[in-house]
Amino acid sequence: MIQPQRFPIFLDSRCRWLLTSRYQTPEGGFSLSEVLVAILITTTFVAVAMQGMVVAMLLKSKALQISEANRWVQADLEQIRSQITPTQLPLGANQVRCHPADAEAGFADLIRDNLAGGNVTGTADYRLAATNQTSQTGKMFQIARTVSIPLTPENAAFKILGIQYTVTPTSGSNLEQPILQFYTEVMADAALQCQ
Repeated sequence: MIQPQRFPIFLDSRCRWLLTSRYQTPEGGFSLSEVLVAILITTTFVAVAMQGMVVAMLLKSKALQISEANRWVQADLEQIRSQITPTQLPLGANQVRCHPADAEAGFADLIRDNLAGGNVTGTADYRLAATNQTSQTGKMFQIARTVSIPLTPENAAFKILGIQYTVTPTSGSNLEQPILQFYTEVMADAALQCQ
């Protein structure tokens, strides 16, 4: 049978205090000051760890709300997309909108009128009816949509409609603070077929 070998431990004189403490009590326990320091260090560590966990939970909740708001905006954009397809807005019936004289005669105005449910005049921003959504955490949010016809050189034919989304909570302490602001531009498929 093989006997285990024992190797002598060579310690520098500076490291011997790790193994033998001259501050130990005669019974071999810890002194009161050592116990108090250990409790203080442990309490500090637990307090910092708990604070970090609370901050992480708050950030996770905020990220979940922003993610849900993005999904709501995406769903609304998909619904708008289904309303501006060639079957909904055919080119044949709207051929005159290919070369409009002003903003109220272009495809952007047609999309804006369809979203508003009636005839909207002028080029000023128009606020559509707001919708309410409930998050997974039970918090209520309002989705506001503002449509506008950008007066830019790229939109000289008035084919592009701009949509500004703003998602704000309807309850809680941050009522005026939006959690999401998003701007996008849409164009009817028929506008791409203009000659």
